[in-house]
Amino acid sequence: MMNKVPVILISGFLGSGKTTLLLRLLAHTRQIPLRAAVLMNEMGEYDVDSAIISEEMPDVTVEGLLEGCICCSKRNELAGALHTLLSQEPDLIFMETTGVANPEQVLEELRSPLLADRLYLVHSISVVDAELFHEYNSRFTADKELVRTLHGQLRTADFIVVNKTDAASSREVTKVVKSIRKLNDTAKLQTTEYSRADLEPLLEPVLASTSVAAKPVQTPHPALAQVQPTDAGALSVATPTTIIGQPSITSRSTPFKVISAQSHSHSHDPNQTHSFSHLESLTLHQYSPLPLEKQRLERFLTGLGSSLLRAKGYCVLPQEGTMLLQFSGNHLEWQPTALPVSQGYVTLIGEQLDKASITDQWEQCFISL
Repeated sequence: MMNKVPVILISGFLGSGKTTLLLRLLAHTRQIPLRAAVLMNEMGEYDVDSAIISEEMPDVTVEGLLEGCICCSKRNELAGALHTLLSQEPDLIFMETTGVANPEQVLEELRSPLLADRLYLVHSISVVDAELFHEYNSRFTADKELVRTLHGQLRTADFIVVNKTDAASSREVTKVVKSIRKLNDTAKLQTTEYSRADLEPLLEPVLASTSVAAKPVQTPHPALAQVQPTDAGALSVATPTTIIGQPSITSRSTPFKVISAQSHSHSHDPNQTHSFSHLESLTLHQYSPLPLEKQRLERFLTGLGSSLLRAKGYCVLPQEGTMLLQFSGNHLEWQPTALPVSQGYVTLIGEQLDKASITDQWEQCFISL
């Protein structure tokens, strides 16, 4: 009988810091060392987060499921993607869901006959944005299905990371923790900045099931040592973390591959043709031969106001070259990248996006020569 491979599921709403936490976990497993593989699920046309991982850790196998959620429209493709990862014989698989995925359906799929004999769940992690938690819960009150999804991300978790506490007052953080505990009073909970969680408890069950000695090497991977301290990629694991509650009981090189990129549908009702909520994604392509002006792009994104929840992508700028763009909670960050991008793009995720108007505004971001 084949040994089962442990799985760690990472969920959380848009821009909460899931990928930053995943990068920290991957850096930590590299030091142990454990061979980790990743299944990344994105709402957009392109998999920005997988590109980030592949740039920093090209030896990590990454499979992407795009333009849909593995809890619904991509659910039928989940088993195939996981079996592709299993063929690489990893010691551990990380699964990162979209920000609007309900992990309850994902966990149900992991228990299916197609996967139950090959995988077992170690942890279900939920990452929360401390600054925006109450704002989002209030804003989406009328969207019952989305609220159920956001609450499901917390109820199914045995490990909760209340992130971005540097952007919220201590009083607000206390209120967020209190609200979370009404939904889940048993999960281990940590408050963090830049997803700097204590990773040891997360990996203890994995180490217990393998013969790998849990002695991290002290020399970091060269690529990781150069990462700037932004929420998109800060990987230091030495920063102290506040822990609240009690815990619940050879690299191989494989290129990044996109499994599919079909039209997005997030409906849990097969009779519905539209999303159950007003959230949708739109990818803007840098087709124009004219240069993209950075300040115009920044004004464009901030000018979309509350309708824009998340933006990310790679932009080719005339002065800086290729830059990784991250926008969340009205915070915009740029990060240099060595990733070869021949044509830039930005994926927007928001509520009732006026696609015609947004496309016109995007075209105004280019400078006439």
